[in-house]
Amino acid sequence: MTAPHSHLLEGSPRLHYLEWNPDASRTIVLLHGNSANAWWWEPLARVIAPEYRLLALDQRGHGDSEWARPVAYSPADYASDIARFVQHIAPNAEKPVVVGHSMGGLNVLAFARQHPESVRGAMAIDVAVTSSRGRDRYLRRLKGLPVVTYPDLATAKARFRLMPKEGGIPDEVLLEIAERSLARTDEGRWTLKFDRESFLGGDGLEVLETIREIRIPTMLVRADHSRIMTAEAAEHARASNPQTRLVTIADAHHHVILEKPAEVARVIEEFAASLYR
Repeated sequence: MTAPHSHLLEGSPRLHYLEWNPDASRTIVLLHGNSANAWWWEPLARVIAPEYRLLALDQRGHGDSEWARPVAYSPADYASDIARFVQHIAPNAEKPVVVGHSMGGLNVLAFARQHPESVRGAMAIDVAVTSSRGRDRYLRRLKGLPVVTYPDLATAKARFRLMPKEGGIPDEVLLEIAERSLARTDEGRWTLKFDRESFLGGDGLEVLETIREIRIPTMLVRADHSRIMTAEAAEHARASNPQTRLVTIADAHHHVILEKPAEVARVIEEFAASLYR
């Protein structure tokens, strides 16, 4: 697949997105996780079938989209952005399939429950179906950490780490993602392109209840070795709604879209093909 086109959607907040294969007949919207951005989908875009038009959104507070001021990073806020974005990219009621990883998956679930008329199907990849006090404390600590800056791009890329740091992701992929995730500060240093105020986890969304209430086809995708989406919680979620399916990607960790992009692409293709019949 060719390099993506970069676009802006005006409004509040202004949103940036990437588009691959704009003339394809089937549309898939892609939502990244917390602290990530649209470029995290590029490894998958390189291997997905050419009949899919891919649109990867920088969600509010991430990448090259605007930060929300006053602070507004609840799943409902993100879902509102997704609704506006879908109306923009599919104005003639050509419903897309909407796919999200981690935090993006939670936002997809919130969107699918609130706007079932706007979407063909929803996929949530390795989401936190249930939370814990320890996880919530961890997210609060992350939110409170000072913003770290680096003197130059090379140093910033060398210090780049995934959270959680796990999985057999090639070094060249990490370096590409790192470069796309960094920006110059006003002082000429380098820092990550996201708003720490966005560290809310699943606050404001009862995930199991949301999955039970969704009335469109929904796919849950779990990474086999995930500590975020446990096998028990994923199965419980699947069993709660007859329209929900569950797939587990073998030998994968939470950052499965970077670790196993071809396998995730096949799951997306199969799910989308079942909805475009």
